[in-house]
Amino acid sequence: MNSYYQLILLGDTRCEACRKVRERFFEMLNERSFVKSLVAVLDGTLTMTPMEEGGYDSRKPTFTYYFGKLGHGDKDVDALRKLMGNGDAVYPVFFTDGQFENEVPAVLKPINGVCYSDDKLDSIVNVAFEELRLLRKKRRVFISYKRSDSAAIANQLYDVLSRHQFDVFLDTYSIRGAADFQAELHHRITDSDVLIQLNSPNFMESDWCKEEISEANARRVGVLQVNWPGMKSDGKDQLSTTKKLTELDFRRKRYKRNTSMLKTKVLNAIAVEVEAIRARNIAARQDNLTGEFVKEANRQGRTIIKEPTFLVEQKSDNSFWYYIPAIGVPQSTDCHESLKMLERWRVKVPDKVFLIYDDLSILPRWIEHLDWMNKYLEVKTIKMQEFESWLKKNK
Repeated sequence: MNSYYQLILLGDTRCEACRKVRERFFEMLNERSFVKSLVAVLDGTLTMTPMEEGGYDSRKPTFTYYFGKLGHGDKDVDALRKLMGNGDAVYPVFFTDGQFENEVPAVLKPINGVCYSDDKLDSIVNVAFEELRLLRKKRRVFISYKRSDSAAIANQLYDVLSRHQFDVFLDTYSIRGAADFQAELHHRITDSDVLIQLNSPNFMESDWCKEEISEANARRVGVLQVNWPGMKSDGKDQLSTTKKLTELDFRRKRYKRNTSMLKTKVLNAIAVEVEAIRARNIAARQDNLTGEFVKEANRQGRTIIKEPTFLVEQKSDNSFWYYIPAIGVPQSTDCHESLKMLERWRVKVPDKVFLIYDDLSILPRWIEHLDWMNKYLEVKTIKMQEFESWLKKNK
């Protein structure tokens, strides 16, 4: 099984803290029912090795720990520059209070680090899980299907993906009565990491199904197109990953019935493919969101620094504003969690904290709710469509 995420260990990787962080990372991965091979571990040499030769892959979600040491000099500085140039997260770990700048290379000095102690181990490892979005509540999948063709298989996938720790949206279970069906679907797609399209013989006859795919492409949500025997991908589905089924993938080779079911090994293979698409999608959506904000800020003459899980701006009065990307639909709990995350990072006391998000296709009532919360909560939200005007008004 190929890896879909990268954990990079740099600096003094022979220290006991590095061993403990790596060991605890994979313990927590196992606790969440993820297979170890999901994450590749790279050192400085592999980071500088071309992807074609088994080295660093800039397309994969990546998290880096740098373990400091007094007199360390510029160990792995080329690897750091490569990673930071690609916008990857780097978390400096040092060991002596007041000696951070003497334990890490100069390139890391603007970034907040953590002074290691064993009682901080879980919080240090959790930073990686947050950056890679490997936490249960943030693993969202949407299943698009035509009920008259593939209801049984949709239900099979719901069960299998749930066991793989995904939060699955299936309209049979997930939309309450009397809801605005179309608006609710768009909202849920926006909040998903991957959309699975069950491309059965009559799938494209449904306007709903075609609209779901268009909405996913517009929102940069990853799409896995599962093609029934004889079905081909639509030329418009350029952003989709395709999995072709044969009659042997179905129980008793029956695939033309609403009650047809897939074999267990095929269902598990689909779950693995979803993981791969999700990993790529998260990186792309976050890069797009933060990239648009930084680009607009730079255009207006402002300087934004990328930390592992947030952006930071130092103002002329030495105050600090923090911008945290929210992929999908922001929740009120995200506001609280963002403050807790900054506490774990032990950042300089934030003067202002903001969640930035893409508001397109989010339910109007939800956006109204977020706007209402802005009047009362310490953490404010900023819509992607208002980046330019917001930055002009708030300096």
